[in-house]
Amino acid sequence: MKEFNNRKIADKFAEYITGDELRRYVAKKVRQYVGNNPTVFDGACGSGQLEQYVNASFIQGIEIQKEACDVFLENYPTSKVVNDSFFNQSGFANFDCIIMNPPFSIKFKDLSDIEQSNIQSEFEWKKSGVVDDIFVLKSMQYTKDYGFFILFPGVTYRSQEQKFRDLLGTSLVELNLVENAFEDTSIAIVFLILRKSKKYVDVKKEIYDCKAKQVKFSEIITNLEDVWSLPRIPQEKESIDIEQLEADIARMKARRRRIEDKLDKFIYETFKAPSTQEISDKEQEQLTLF
Repeated sequence: MKEFNNRKIADKFAEYITGDELRRYVAKKVRQYVGNNPTVFDGACGSGQLEQYVNASFIQGIEIQKEACDVFLENYPTSKVVNDSFFNQSGFANFDCIIMNPPFSIKFKDLSDIEQSNIQSEFEWKKSGVVDDIFVLKSMQYTKDYGFFILFPGVTYRSQEQKFRDLLGTSLVELNLVENAFEDTSIAIVFLILRKSKKYVDVKKEIYDCKAKQVKFSEIITNLEDVWSLPRIPQEKESIDIEQLEADIARMKARRRRIEDKLDKFIYETFKAPSTQEISDKEQEQLTLF
């Protein structure tokens, strides 16, 4: 696959290059939930590297960098891409799934007046903060059911995204923490799987290490209050052997008694009072001197 990666431009748009193992991880999840050869919408497609292993039958992309659009079409000549801001486009629908790694933490106030107006025409409550949430909420309008998103972990806890979490809480299928995901930064990311038709509460969570290529921890959450918390490997509780502890205490007590007995003997022998015979002998010595 050909890739467009101008680091200077990528820094400007808060973009990071997805590592090969992360692409494989995403593709595996897409196949699990959507199946093979899906149609895909990607509102921040770059040169299409995120879809490398998905085997999509068609990709509709949006990409703000013209050079990346050109490379995307080289990689996917039968697909389409629009060279524009994601927030200036609309009207897409009925794709099998959304796959996106949108730019991290772009501020609403830094967008153009047109982009801000377009956002508020659909999400009137959005007036500040970052726009990670809008990338997800807007793009989910274009899928039949599923969305797969690589996001900065802040979306799970920042107060700015509370509305986002409230709107999507019951749509959350998986919330995974992925380590060593990018080629040019060490930050961990969250990988969300959303389903529009989901009405149940349980959420799968796992911690995946792209470098080790393994799941380090997994769990199922059924408490609605905990669905947005990041997965954490539980700390192992130290087990206490009561019988062993009691035996250790008994040994320490016995050792202390032995030390005390030795100390008492030492004090007695060092400072004991002289006997009557010892006093008489000393008096006799003093008389002899005179």
